Amino acid sequence: MIRGNDEMRKNPHQRTSPARDGALRVLIAVDKEGAYANLALQNIRADLKLGADDLALLTELVYGTLRMRGTIDWVIDCFSSTPVSKMSHAVRNIVRLGVYQLLFLDRIPPWAACNEAVEQAKRWRLAGLAGFVNGLLRSIARKREEISHPDPDVDPLSHISVKYSHPAWLVERWLNRYGKEETIALCRANNKPAPLVIRCNTLKITPQELQQQLERENVIARFSMLVPEGLVTNLSSLAELRLFQEGYFAVQDESSMIASLVLNPAPGSFVIDACSGPGGKTTHMAQIMQNRGRILALDVHSHRLELVAKACKRMGVSIVEPKLMDVRELPFQLQEKADYILVDVPCSGLGVIRRRPDLRWRVKPEDLPQHARQQLEILKSASRCLAAGGILVYSTCTTEPEENTGVIRQFLEECKDFQPEDLSLRLPFPLVWEEDKVTARSGFLQLFPHRHGTDGFFVACLRKTIKGG
Repeated sequence: MIRGNDEMRKNPHQRTSPARDGALRVLIAVDKEGAYANLALQNIRADLKLGADDLALLTELVYGTLRMRGTIDWVIDCFSSTPVSKMSHAVRNIVRLGVYQLLFLDRIPPWAACNEAVEQAKRWRLAGLAGFVNGLLRSIARKREEISHPDPDVDPLSHISVKYSHPAWLVERWLNRYGKEETIALCRANNKPAPLVIRCNTLKITPQELQQQLERENVIARFSMLVPEGLVTNLSSLAELRLFQEGYFAVQDESSMIASLVLNPAPGSFVIDACSGPGGKTTHMAQIMQNRGRILALDVHSHRLELVAKACKRMGVSIVEPKLMDVRELPFQLQEKADYILVDVPCSGLGVIRRRPDLRWRVKPEDLPQHARQQLEILKSASRCLAAGGILVYSTCTTEPEENTGVIRQFLEECKDFQPEDLSLRLPFPLVWEEDKVTARSGFLQLFPHRHGTDGFFVACLRKTIKGG
């Protein structure tokens, strides 16, 4: 939640751009209070009631500054006598916002970025530091062509971390796994805004018909190369469209659709969605089942289940039963009853940092083992409800092995009545990478933004082979 404090108390007599003022409030909330950028941005949009151009600038400033924060802080420390880490939250983020505009937004003149930062300092009752902000930003503006990054041959880790704005611990892991060139490619992909992909609701319309109707709304949409229901659009938001409100499509990345397609539940079957979240995969499975059968959608957050119910109503889905429950507390009566189970576990989210740039700075390496322990607990609990011969899909939106292959290998060691299912026979698209072909035959696939054009996503498919477990 964005709220004021003594440091940020505003002077109403000073005027700054509303988009920049809103961006600063979001950045301080993320930095000081640990707010999630997408939620803080959503609140500030509702609060400010900006026009379309200012909304676009607000979003660009927030996500761009967070995305390039590593590079920005490096530059500030090169020019400032006070390190970024020693600055107050307000000053630090006023300067970050100014440097982002100076280095990454060509359409904003340097004098405008500097003047707005000075006015922001005054507006937030930091007039005594306005001279510091002005001098620092004008110095960076004058010498920006001279800025250099760490030498890639001498120190590739620091070079990639600084130039491509990713935390060093994460870059080090990727360097060890993928090498220098592929790590750079992955970081570059993470720094590009992700396209908005929609899933056609095949209960109401075909993808071809949806594309034609979108064209009439002046929306350009091309068919996905990976999933038959997917269309990749040219917009950043489609929620206001009549076609969305009437349930003809849902917003969902291609990688997320793949999990439901791999599970491929048959019409009339009983499915457990062990961690439903807001219901994107839940409603997709209902489509695949032609809205026949039963889906028990579990989650531990009631507001997410409310979103599931709203999505089902909007899309004409009637077979979903939302239930507030931790999958680790599933009743005995459900054991070995489900034909299919989707276990899309909570994770670090390191595969979606192109959509949520603050995540790269939020997640710490010590978080990963904790996620893995919880994920294994959830997977083992959910698996007890699968009938013999049934299919279980485990998925995450992370790139890190502890949460992916590490969990699956540990599960298979402990649960001998499960075996990997050949994914290459269940995927809706042909595999190109040789590594993908090998892992898919072993029952899992890791998707990456720089290789597949999707979010970073992991999916594994298992079959229960014998009765019991």
